[in-house]
Amino acid sequence: MKEHRRAERITPPQPSQERLTLHVDGQGFAVKSVQDVSPFGVGVCIESDVGQGIDVRLSYQSEGHESEVFGTIAWSSPVEVASAADTVSLYRIGICLQPENVKDNLHFYKLISSVC
Repeated sequence: MKEHRRAERITPPQPSQERLTLHVDGQGFAVKSVQDVSPFGVGVCIESDVGQGIDVRLSYQSEGHESEVFGTIAWSSPVEVASAADTVSLYRIGICLQPENVKDNLHFYKLISSVC
């Protein structure tokens, strides 16, 4: 797949007690991991496949912090399982954040990139 993003991305430390949820058509999916994040987009892994072009909301809550951003699913791909013993299927989801919400996107980016 050809890379189209031009913004620098980081791979943040994975949240421990924080709660990051992807909301798709009124249904919430727990984010299992954040693969990369920039002020313009985020790559996450969830346990469900979602279609390209769907509008979504990402909400982040931790002790003393919360943030919410909106975006569109740019792509979705199954994650290859390392062993046959793994019973959970994961999907990597690429989300393009809405450019008109720069302030919210930057706040979300700062929170996610500083999670310890």
